[in-house]
Amino acid sequence: MHFVVVGAGAVGGYFGGKLAQAGAPVTFLVREGRFATLSQRGLRVSSVHGDFVIKPTLATSVDAIADPTIVMLAVKNYHLQETLPQLAHLVKKGAKVIPLLNGVQHVDRLIEALGKDAVWGGCCYVEATLSPEGDILQTSPMQDVLFGPLHSTQSGLVDDVASWLERAAIPGGPRPNIMADLWTKYIFLTTLSAITTAARLPVGPLREDPVSSAFFRDMVREGFAVAKAYEPGIPDDFPDILLNRFASLSATMTSSMHRDLEKGMPLELEALQGALVELGRARGLDTPNFKAIYALLHPYLEGRND
Repeated sequence: MHFVVVGAGAVGGYFGGKLAQAGAPVTFLVREGRFATLSQRGLRVSSVHGDFVIKPTLATSVDAIADPTIVMLAVKNYHLQETLPQLAHLVKKGAKVIPLLNGVQHVDRLIEALGKDAVWGGCCYVEATLSPEGDILQTSPMQDVLFGPLHSTQSGLVDDVASWLERAAIPGGPRPNIMADLWTKYIFLTTLSAITTAARLPVGPLREDPVSSAFFRDMVREGFAVAKAYEPGIPDDFPDILLNRFASLSATMTSSMHRDLEKGMPLELEALQGALVELGRARGLDTPNFKAIYALLHPYLEGRND
Protein backbone atom coordinates (compact mmCIF):
# COMPACT_ATOMS: atom_id res chain seq x y z
CA MET A 1 0.00 0.00 0.00
CA HIS A 2 1.60 3.23 -1.18
CA PHE A 3 -0.32 6.46 -0.63
CA VAL A 4 0.33 9.46 -2.86
CA VAL A 5 -0.99 12.78 -1.59
CA VAL A 6 -1.70 15.29 -4.36
CA GLY A 7 -2.20 18.66 -2.70
CA ALA A 8 -0.04 18.77 0.43
CA GLY A 9 -1.70 21.88 1.85
CA ALA A 10 -3.67 21.99 5.06
CA VAL A 11 -6.00 19.06 4.29
CA GLY A 12 -3.71 16.75 2.31
CA GLY A 13 -0.76 17.59 4.52
CA TYR A 14 -2.71 16.82 7.68
CA PHE A 15 -4.15 13.46 6.65
CA GLY A 16 -1.05 12.40 4.73
CA GLY A 17 1.07 13.41 7.69
CA LYS A 18 -1.08 11.33 10.05
CA LEU A 19 -0.74 8.30 7.78
CA ALA A 20 3.02 8.75 7.47
CA GLN A 21 3.38 9.19 11.22
CA ALA A 22 1.56 5.86 11.64
CA GLY A 23 4.09 4.16 9.38
CA ALA A 24 2.28 4.13 6.04
CA PRO A 25 4.37 4.66 2.89
CA VAL A 26 3.31 8.16 1.79
CA THR A 27 4.70 10.33 -0.99
CA PHE A 28 3.62 13.97 -1.26
CA LEU A 29 3.45 15.22 -4.84
CA VAL A 30 4.10 18.94 -4.52
CA ARG A 31 5.05 22.07 -6.42
CA GLU A 32 8.52 23.55 -6.22
CA GLY A 33 7.58 26.16 -3.60
CA ARG A 34 5.95 23.62 -1.29
CA PHE A 35 8.88 21.26 -1.89
CA ALA A 36 11.28 23.91 -0.61
CA THR A 37 9.19 24.63 2.49
CA LEU A 38 8.70 21.00 3.45
CA SER A 39 12.32 20.13 2.73
CA GLN A 40 13.57 22.90 4.99
CA ARG A 41 11.04 22.75 7.84
CA GLY A 42 9.62 19.26 7.60
CA LEU A 43 5.88 18.71 7.68
CA ARG A 44 4.84 20.37 10.95
CA VAL A 45 1.38 19.89 12.39
CA SER A 46 -0.08 21.74 15.35
CA SER A 47 -3.31 19.94 16.24
CA VAL A 48 -5.85 19.58 19.02
CA HIS A 49 -5.17 15.85 18.63
CA GLY A 50 -1.44 16.27 19.23
CA ASP A 51 1.45 18.06 17.54
CA PHE A 52 3.98 16.24 15.39
CA VAL A 53 6.75 16.80 12.87
CA ILE A 54 7.79 14.36 10.16
CA LYS A 55 10.35 14.39 7.39
CA PRO A 56 8.08 13.73 4.41
CA THR A 57 8.90 11.82 1.26
CA LEU A 58 8.49 14.38 -1.51
CA ALA A 59 8.21 14.34 -5.28
CA THR A 60 7.76 17.14 -7.78
CA SER A 61 7.07 14.83 -10.73
CA VAL A 62 4.90 11.74 -11.14
CA ASP A 63 7.82 10.14 -13.00
CA ALA A 64 9.62 9.82 -9.65
CA ILE A 65 6.75 7.89 -8.01
CA ALA A 66 6.85 4.11 -8.25
CA ASP A 67 4.00 1.68 -7.54
CA PRO A 68 1.30 4.09 -6.34
CA THR A 69 -1.73 2.38 -4.80
CA ILE A 70 -4.04 5.12 -3.49
CA VAL A 71 -4.00 8.78 -4.49
CA MET A 72 -5.49 11.08 -1.87
CA LEU A 73 -6.50 14.10 -3.93
CA ALA A 74 -6.78 17.21 -1.78
CA VAL A 75 -6.43 20.17 -4.14
CA LYS A 76 -8.79 23.11 -4.41
CA ASN A 77 -11.46 22.71 -7.07
CA TYR A 78 -9.98 25.52 -9.15
CA HIS A 79 -6.71 23.52 -9.39
CA LEU A 80 -8.38 20.27 -10.45
CA GLN A 81 -8.01 20.71 -14.21
CA GLU A 82 -4.26 21.22 -14.05
CA THR A 83 -3.78 18.08 -11.94
CA LEU A 84 -5.60 15.76 -14.37
CA PRO A 85 -2.49 14.86 -16.45
CA GLN A 86 -0.61 13.92 -13.26
CA LEU A 87 -3.53 11.85 -12.02
CA ALA A 88 -3.83 10.09 -15.37
CA HIS A 89 -0.14 9.17 -15.16
CA LEU A 90 -0.58 7.76 -11.65
CA VAL A 91 -3.67 5.81 -12.73
CA LYS A 92 -1.69 4.26 -15.59
CA LYS A 93 0.75 3.06 -12.92
CA GLY A 94 -2.13 1.31 -11.15
CA ALA A 95 -3.37 3.89 -8.64
CA LYS A 96 -6.95 4.43 -7.51
CA VAL A 97 -8.03 8.00 -6.70
CA ILE A 98 -9.89 9.01 -3.54
CA PRO A 99 -10.86 12.67 -3.97
CA LEU A 100 -11.22 14.76 -0.82
CA LEU A 101 -12.33 17.87 -2.70
CA ASN A 102 -15.23 20.04 -1.65
CA GLY A 103 -18.42 19.74 -3.67
CA VAL A 104 -19.88 16.93 -5.81
CA GLN A 105 -19.38 17.84 -9.47
CA HIS A 106 -15.71 16.89 -9.45
CA VAL A 107 -16.63 13.18 -9.23
CA ASP A 108 -18.07 13.15 -12.75
CA ARG A 109 -15.14 15.21 -14.05
CA LEU A 110 -12.66 12.73 -12.60
CA ILE A 111 -14.54 9.70 -13.94
CA GLU A 112 -14.69 11.29 -17.40
CA ALA A 113 -10.93 11.99 -17.35
CA LEU A 114 -9.64 8.86 -15.58
CA GLY A 115 -12.26 6.16 -16.12
CA LYS A 116 -14.89 4.82 -13.75
CA ASP A 117 -12.69 2.04 -12.36
CA ALA A 118 -10.03 4.48 -11.14
CA VAL A 119 -12.20 6.88 -9.13
CA TRP A 120 -13.63 6.19 -5.68
CA GLY A 121 -15.89 8.42 -3.65
CA GLY A 122 -14.46 10.33 -0.70
CA CYS A 123 -14.85 13.34 1.53
CA CYS A 124 -13.44 14.67 4.76
CA TYR A 125 -14.35 16.83 7.73
CA VAL A 126 -11.48 18.86 9.14
CA GLU A 127 -10.78 22.44 10.19
CA ALA A 128 -7.23 23.12 9.11
CA THR A 129 -5.23 25.95 7.60
CA LEU A 130 -1.63 26.84 6.82
CA SER A 131 0.36 29.24 8.96
CA PRO A 132 2.41 32.01 7.28
CA GLU A 133 5.42 29.68 7.61
CA GLY A 134 3.61 26.86 5.80
CA ASP A 135 2.89 24.72 8.85
CA ILE A 136 -0.47 23.00 9.33
CA LEU A 137 -2.81 24.26 12.05
CA GLN A 138 -5.66 21.84 12.84
CA THR A 139 -8.05 23.47 15.28
CA SER A 140 -11.17 21.41 16.00
CA PRO A 141 -12.06 17.83 17.01
CA MET A 142 -13.26 16.97 13.50
CA GLN A 143 -10.73 14.91 11.52
CA ASP A 144 -12.82 12.39 9.60
CA VAL A 145 -12.18 10.76 6.23
CA LEU A 146 -15.08 8.92 4.59
CA PHE A 147 -14.53 6.87 1.45
CA GLY A 148 -16.09 4.07 -0.53
CA PRO A 149 -16.28 2.39 -3.90
CA LEU A 150 -18.65 3.79 -6.48
CA HIS A 151 -19.37 0.30 -7.80
CA SER A 152 -18.72 -3.30 -6.72
CA THR A 153 -15.59 -3.92 -8.79
CA GLN A 154 -13.64 -1.44 -6.63
CA SER A 155 -13.98 -3.32 -3.33
CA GLY A 156 -10.53 -4.95 -3.31
CA LEU A 157 -8.52 -2.32 -1.41
CA VAL A 158 -11.23 -1.06 0.94
CA ASP A 159 -10.09 -3.07 3.96
CA ASP A 160 -6.45 -2.09 3.46
CA VAL A 161 -7.24 1.62 3.29
CA ALA A 162 -9.57 1.35 6.28
CA SER A 163 -6.85 -0.42 8.27
CA TRP A 164 -4.34 2.35 7.65
CA LEU A 165 -6.83 5.06 8.56
CA GLU A 166 -7.54 3.23 11.81
CA ARG A 167 -3.82 2.91 12.59
CA ALA A 168 -3.45 6.63 11.96
CA ALA A 169 -6.36 7.37 14.36
CA ILE A 170 -8.38 8.97 11.54
CA PRO A 171 -12.11 8.34 12.13
CA GLY A 172 -14.63 7.70 9.39
CA GLY A 173 -13.69 4.79 7.19
CA PRO A 174 -15.59 2.99 4.43
CA ARG A 175 -19.21 3.87 3.72
CA PRO A 176 -21.89 1.81 1.94
CA ASN A 177 -23.35 4.81 0.06
CA ILE A 178 -20.52 7.26 -0.30
CA MET A 179 -22.43 9.54 -2.69
CA ALA A 180 -25.03 10.20 0.02
CA ASP A 181 -22.14 11.13 2.31
CA LEU A 182 -20.71 13.45 -0.36
CA TRP A 183 -24.04 15.23 -0.69
CA THR A 184 -24.37 15.51 3.09
CA LYS A 185 -20.89 17.03 3.35
CA TYR A 186 -21.54 19.27 0.35
CA ILE A 187 -24.72 20.82 1.73
CA PHE A 188 -23.23 21.20 5.21
CA LEU A 189 -20.07 22.87 3.90
CA THR A 190 -21.90 25.02 1.37
CA THR A 191 -24.26 26.44 3.99
CA LEU A 192 -21.54 26.84 6.62
CA SER A 193 -19.08 28.50 4.25
CA ALA A 194 -21.81 30.73 2.83
CA ILE A 195 -22.85 32.25 6.12
CA THR A 196 -19.43 32.47 7.78
CA THR A 197 -17.82 34.03 4.71
CA ALA A 198 -20.62 36.46 3.93
CA ALA A 199 -20.85 37.57 7.58
CA ARG A 200 -17.05 37.42 8.17
CA LEU A 201 -17.80 35.67 11.47
CA PRO A 202 -17.25 32.27 13.11
CA VAL A 203 -20.09 29.98 14.13
CA GLY A 204 -20.75 31.29 17.65
CA PRO A 205 -22.05 34.81 16.89
CA LEU A 206 -24.10 33.48 13.98
CA ARG A 207 -25.85 30.91 16.17
CA GLU A 208 -26.59 33.53 18.80
CA ASP A 209 -28.14 35.97 16.32
CA PRO A 210 -31.78 34.95 15.65
CA VAL A 211 -31.86 36.40 12.15
CA SER A 212 -28.59 34.77 11.09
CA SER A 213 -29.53 31.41 12.59
CA ALA A 214 -32.91 31.51 10.81
CA PHE A 215 -31.12 32.30 7.55
CA PHE A 216 -28.88 29.27 8.09
CA ARG A 217 -31.93 27.05 8.60
CA ASP A 218 -33.48 28.35 5.38
CA MET A 219 -30.28 27.56 3.45
CA VAL A 220 -30.18 24.03 4.89
CA ARG A 221 -33.73 23.41 3.66
CA GLU A 222 -32.89 24.84 0.24
CA GLY A 223 -29.83 22.63 0.00
CA PHE A 224 -31.76 19.57 1.13
CA ALA A 225 -34.28 19.98 -1.68
CA VAL A 226 -31.48 20.03 -4.25
CA ALA A 227 -29.62 17.12 -2.67
CA LYS A 228 -32.75 14.96 -2.52
CA ALA A 229 -33.40 15.61 -6.20
CA TYR A 230 -30.03 14.04 -7.07
CA GLU A 231 -29.48 11.50 -4.28
CA PRO A 232 -32.69 9.82 -3.06
CA GLY A 233 -30.67 7.89 -0.47
CA ILE A 234 -30.30 11.00 1.69
CA PRO A 235 -32.53 10.57 4.77
CA ASP A 236 -35.64 12.70 5.20
CA ASP A 237 -34.36 14.00 8.55
CA PHE A 238 -31.30 15.40 6.80
CA PRO A 239 -32.10 19.07 7.70
CA ASP A 240 -32.35 18.18 11.39
CA ILE A 241 -29.07 16.28 11.21
CA LEU A 242 -27.27 19.31 9.78
CA LEU A 243 -28.90 21.75 12.19
CA ASN A 244 -27.88 19.56 15.14
CA ARG A 245 -24.34 19.41 13.79
CA PHE A 246 -24.28 23.20 13.45
CA ALA A 247 -25.48 23.51 17.06
CA SER A 248 -22.65 21.25 18.27
CA LEU A 249 -19.79 23.08 16.55
CA SER A 250 -17.25 25.06 18.52
CA ALA A 251 -18.18 28.74 18.75
CA THR A 252 -14.80 29.65 17.26
CA MET A 253 -15.09 27.38 14.25
CA THR A 254 -15.29 28.87 10.79
CA SER A 255 -14.95 27.67 7.20
CA SER A 256 -11.92 27.39 4.94
CA MET A 257 -13.65 29.77 2.54
CA HIS A 258 -13.86 32.40 5.28
CA ARG A 259 -10.15 31.91 5.99
CA ASP A 260 -9.34 32.17 2.28
CA LEU A 261 -11.32 35.41 2.05
CA GLU A 262 -9.39 36.86 4.98
CA LYS A 263 -6.10 35.91 3.29
CA GLY A 264 -7.17 37.45 -0.04
CA MET A 265 -7.02 34.05 -1.75
CA PRO A 266 -9.35 32.75 -4.50
CA LEU A 267 -12.60 31.22 -3.29
CA GLU A 268 -14.16 27.86 -4.19
CA LEU A 269 -17.35 29.76 -4.86
CA GLU A 270 -18.14 28.16 -8.21
CA ALA A 271 -17.77 24.60 -6.89
CA LEU A 272 -19.87 25.30 -3.79
CA GLN A 273 -22.57 28.01 -3.87
CA GLY A 274 -22.43 28.54 -7.64
CA ALA A 275 -22.74 24.83 -8.32
CA LEU A 276 -25.71 24.50 -5.96
CA VAL A 277 -27.57 27.25 -7.80
CA GLU A 278 -26.77 25.55 -11.12
CA LEU A 279 -27.75 22.08 -9.87
CA GLY A 280 -31.01 23.41 -8.46
CA ARG A 281 -31.86 25.19 -11.70
CA ALA A 282 -31.28 21.95 -13.63
CA ARG A 283 -33.98 20.27 -11.51
CA GLY A 284 -36.38 23.20 -11.61
CA LEU A 285 -35.62 24.23 -8.02
CA ASP A 286 -35.12 27.85 -7.02
CA THR A 287 -32.38 28.66 -4.49
CA PRO A 288 -32.82 32.38 -3.67
CA ASN A 289 -30.71 32.36 -0.50
CA PHE A 290 -27.75 30.73 -2.22
CA LYS A 291 -28.15 33.06 -5.19
CA ALA A 292 -27.83 36.01 -2.82
CA ILE A 293 -24.69 34.63 -1.16
CA TYR A 294 -23.19 33.78 -4.54
CA ALA A 295 -23.77 37.34 -5.77
CA LEU A 296 -22.36 38.94 -2.62
CA LEU A 297 -19.16 36.88 -2.69
CA HIS A 298 -18.60 36.84 -6.44
CA PRO A 299 -16.40 40.00 -6.45
CA TYR A 300 -13.94 38.00 -4.31
CA LEU A 301 -13.92 34.93 -6.58
CA GLU A 302 -10.32 35.40 -7.71
CA GLY A 303 -9.15 36.75 -4.38
CA ARG A 304 -8.42 40.30 -3.38
CA ASN A 305 -7.09 42.30 -0.45
CA ASP A 306 -9.35 45.27 0.23
